[in-house]
Amino acid sequence: MIADLEIAEIDVTSSWMPVMVALFESYRGHYGQPMNLVESRHWLNSQLASGGLRGYLARRDGEPAGMALVASTAASLRLGHSWQLRDLYVAERHRRQGVGHALVAHVRDAAVADGALRLSLTTEADNVRALALYRDLGFKPVSGYTSLSLQTEISS
Repeated sequence: MIADLEIAEIDVTSSWMPVMVALFESYRGHYGQPMNLVESRHWLNSQLASGGLRGYLARRDGEPAGMALVASTAASLRLGHSWQLRDLYVAERHRRQGVGHALVAHVRDAAVADGALRLSLTTEADNVRALALYRDLGFKPVSGYTSLSLQTEISS
């Protein structure tokens, strides 16, 4: 772990919530989504308050360095639950310094402590740096499955 890095779970009552929202908005912008701080704040507050997501914030020397969002889902065959790392973002000035590694390791440890049967994630096949990070932390590709998606949003 990086000596000057703190990672904490953030909920809607945290004084760090505005920082979490700002990082989340930067994450969305990184992936080409239109910036809308008001809508991002509302959506993230709603997801965290409902328990749909858990949020983790990394701070380095008190400065926001990265964030992770995790969803817990039922694992019906095993009569338990699993965690899915939905979003991981490291602020540009903190990249390539171990922040992402520390965030994912923290999420992994929190999943174990929560009794999750597994921690899974999905990333783009050409995201070489992310794939190397995840493999370094022990994640393995899943074979035997095909990922499918159905677009339900009607375009205007």
